[in-house]
This record gives sequence, structure tokens and C-alpha cells, in this order.
Amino acid sequence: MSGISMPQQKIDALDTGLSEAEKEDLEKMIGEFRRDRSQDAPGESREPIQAQMDRLSRRLADLSERVLRSDRQMADLVEVMRLSHQKSELLNQRLDAVIAALKKGRML
Repeated sequence: MSGISMPQQKIDALDTGLSEAEKEDLEKMIGEFRRDRSQDAPGESREPIQAQMDRLSRRLADLSERVLRSDRQMADLVEVMRLSHQKSELLNQRLDAVIAALKKGRML
């Protein structure tokens, strides 16, 4: 058994049909493509991403304002409901007192 692993032997045995000069040209073209792409990508992709982040920030601020406004309105609604419940509890206590007095046979 040789020192090269089995997958490496398969890779080495793969014949692409390209000459050494063609392989070098291909590697050079791939390298240039990657360099061009890496130089163009940050500038081009940064602007749309930054614009998208700005839109998301504005949308988040708008939604936060809506939540705070709803929270203030809900606080008022909760206070009204609390007072209404307190009033009905007080009326129930008075009605219970009247019913208890009627059962005993005397009127308050």
C-alpha cells in the first residue's frame, strides 16, 4: 500500500484532457474572476444592505411607537375596567346585604 490515501489516488488519476498550459490559463482566469468579484462585491452589496438596514430601522421605530401608543390606550382601558369591576363588586355587596336583611325579616 502506498502513502497516498485512496481518495487522493482517485483525484490524481482524474484526467481532464487539458494540457498544463490550459490548466494554468484556467487557474489564472478563475483567480482573476475571484479577485474582480471580491473587489466589486463589497461596494455593491454594502449599499443595498445599508439601505435595507435603514428601512428596517425606520420600520422598527414606527412599530415601537405604535406599540407604545397602544400600551397607553390599554392602560386607560384597564383602569376603566378596574373601576367598573370595583363598582359592580360594591353593588353586589350592597345587594347581598339587602337580601340578607330581607331573609331575616327586617328592612334596612
